[in-house]
Amino acid sequence: MHTLVAQTKFTFGDRVRFDSEVQKCSGTGEILAITVEVDGSINYLISVPDAEYLHAGIQENEITLLDPIS
Repeated sequence: MHTLVAQTKFTFGDRVRFDSEVQKCSGTGEILAITVEVDGSINYLISVPDAEYLHAGIQENEITLLDPIS
């Protein structure tokens, strides 16, 4: 079995705002999944609440962390 360690700017459940030129989408949501590609790039799957949307392939430079819900 292998152990994979990746340092990411965001983690599961983080509330974020995103504006992706690549995926042609924007909005706010929560990090649902993190993908590490074979070339070492990292992208995110973001769940948008109340809209039942999932946006995949969002890159770190297209995301801003929002304040956590208190």
